[in-house]
Amino acid sequence: MSAARSPVGVASIATLALLQACSTPRALSPVVTSPLQTSWESPASSSSAVTFSYSASAPEAARAAWWQVFQDPTLDQLMRLGLEQNLDLKLAQARIAQARAQQRAAAAQLLPSITASAEDEYTHNPTVPAGFPQTTLLGALNASWTVDLFGQLRNAKRAADASTRASEFDRDNSVVALLSEIATNYLQYRLYQLEYVISQRNAASQEQTVRITQLRFDQGAASRLEVEQLVSQLAITRAALPQALEQADTARQTLILLLASTPERLAKELPASVPDNPQLPMADAQVVLRTPLQVIAERPDVRAAEQRLRSAGATLRSTEAERYPQLSLSALVGQEATNWSAIGRGSSRAWSYGELLTMPIFEFGRIQAAIDQADAQQRQAYLSYEQTVRSALESTQSAIVLYTQGWARSQQLEQALKSAHIAATLARRQYQDGALALLNVLDTERTEYSTELSWAEAAATASIRLVTLYQAMGALPPKALPPVADDTKYWPNFADSRLR
Repeated sequence: MSAARSPVGVASIATLALLQACSTPRALSPVVTSPLQTSWESPASSSSAVTFSYSASAPEAARAAWWQVFQDPTLDQLMRLGLEQNLDLKLAQARIAQARAQQRAAAAQLLPSITASAEDEYTHNPTVPAGFPQTTLLGALNASWTVDLFGQLRNAKRAADASTRASEFDRDNSVVALLSEIATNYLQYRLYQLEYVISQRNAASQEQTVRITQLRFDQGAASRLEVEQLVSQLAITRAALPQALEQADTARQTLILLLASTPERLAKELPASVPDNPQLPMADAQVVLRTPLQVIAERPDVRAAEQRLRSAGATLRSTEAERYPQLSLSALVGQEATNWSAIGRGSSRAWSYGELLTMPIFEFGRIQAAIDQADAQQRQAYLSYEQTVRSALESTQSAIVLYTQGWARSQQLEQALKSAHIAATLARRQYQDGALALLNVLDTERTEYSTELSWAEAAATASIRLVTLYQAMGALPPKALPPVADDTKYWPNFADSRLR
């Protein structure tokens, strides 16, 4: 028998982490510390100032409310609202409810079925002269039970159980993606507000330079060319203001959509106007990494793929059981009489029981075709699981490299910004004293402006990449936070005539 038809579990975490073999899948083993996998292989480790380390508490740190490292109360509030109100999470919760109903239905197949029946039959038989017309009254309780001799029903239940768990992990994966999307859009929202203030501040500084140059031109100490150059540069800086407002509003509207809210309800957290001194949330490097084994064991998408593999294996075994005999038991107890007056008498008491054994003989390949289909589905589930594991490792490795390099770039640009501020201040002072040409002032102001924008973008990018790193590790919110909404009051009453 091929490996795809063997009892289904999941290949051990270490085997799949190294991805060196494709053997028969086995159940996931508990997460253990492996000396062979204590760090990620990262080219950034030799050139970046960011240092990561592992500890036994790293998974617990990643499970904490990771967005609190930004120390932004508004972000904390948006995350809470997202977990309570997001429609994608409500949809995922509805899918879980559907899967649980199917799970209960599969479990009920293992139990006897009891029904009640009542019958009033009138018979006219001309071949029996003394026997017609005839009335038959029957009231009974009927019981039937399919004895699961070869595990067909038990494996169907196991498949339903695994499908339910897969739906739950899908919901968790939606939570991870939602938190990452909220944090990313919020950081972008703050970035564009900061870019607006930077452009506004530089425009004000350039306006002052224009006024000074205009005075010097009126006094004959400056040329018309110098005035027009400064006016042109001022107009270019002002042109960045509406673009920044547009981008900030786009991020704001995306957040409102993710939170299933309205601009009025979020006016306090996400104002349409730009504050005077917007702050860009930033976080220092944290000990947040998990080992590759922990990533595979904890990421919801990996665990969902594992459960689908289990479900496919159980479905295959359930389908294979159709080859073998099936035993059904039935019983009846009740009253049977020819007239209503006899109902309830001891002479009208009726009962029966029976056994039925069936076995397929000629079914022209129907069962084998179903087995082949289930076998192919199991192979697909295994390949999907392996692909999910590879993707989890690759995305985490990439997120580490991107974050470390982004953090290093933001640190360098921060130092460059300090020097640019000093250079621009000195250039304006020397120009006012007549010791420096206007061209030098323009160059230093352009450098200051572009460096400040580059720093803001780099700092925001580093923070966004940290969010992406948390997402790659599958970091879920702590249990202390509100659970994913499962509010039945949310659902409309479709029997309401107003909805028809």
